Amino acid sequence: METRESTDVWFRWHHPSLEELATALGARVDDVDGENYWEWVIADFAGIQIDITRTHTTAPQDTDTRIFPYTAPLSPFPRHVLRQLVAGLQRMGIDPIHVGEWVYLRGNEFDQVVHETIAAEAPPTLS
Repeated sequence: METRESTDVWFRWHHPSLEELATALGARVDDVDGENYWEWVIADFAGIQIDITRTHTTAPQDTDTRIFPYTAPLSPFPRHVLRQLVAGLQRMGIDPIHVGEWVYLRGNEFDQVVHETIAAEAPPTLS
């Protein structure tokens, strides 16, 4: 995994429950909430609080689910936490996983800066 400090992990996940995603990662859920555009779960994972969020105005499989440290100001993931998080998502079959930063633009718009994309190895092609 790349050495640049990353504040965000994102991916597409078809399941409608962010709480179930947190539980599958082994996180202890502290809060579940939502508003007009976003839904989120705040959970304890590997010794830090994380925010798992996505818009609920689009089908889950058609929007990015974002995970970031729930800190103010936003700080990068500790390396060991990032490794654990990516490994947990991979065990769930989530692919690809993007690691990097979401940069706020305006309203509900963000620019996604990818530091690394982690994808499962493609099966060998048969000739």
